[in-house]
Amino acid sequence: MTAAPLDAARDALIALQGQLIAMPAAQNAALAERAGEMEERLARLERAASRNSGNSSLPPSMDDQPGRTSPPCPERGKGKRRNPGKQPGAPGSHLAWREDPDRTVPHFPRGACVCGTDLAASADLGVAAPV
Repeated sequence: MTAAPLDAARDALIALQGQLIAMPAAQNAALAERAGEMEERLARLERAASRNSGNSSLPPSMDDQPGRTSPPCPERGKGKRRNPGKQPGAPGSHLAWREDPDRTVPHFPRGACVCGTDLAASADLGVAAPV
């Protein structure tokens, strides 16, 4: 007769141990699923971050965004190398500095308008160009 209460207590303990063992297994399954989702997300983000104007349809202005890798510089011709620019000895040109950069010259239209009116009588709109 004393064996029945011990058997019931043992059976309850075994059932409780079974529940305790099942809890980490369920947590492990949930964590494994979450890890899989995170791996997929990481792969998608790495693929998006590696796109640039050289390997996708993105414009070159997007290459300098944070996290973007710029495409490698293309090699200029594999054969004979030439320096860019003008021919050696050719005269150069530049826009010279002015003594008075604030001086302006008014510009007035000449001729006739599309409607046939003479433009010499038109109103002065204050348009001027630097000289």
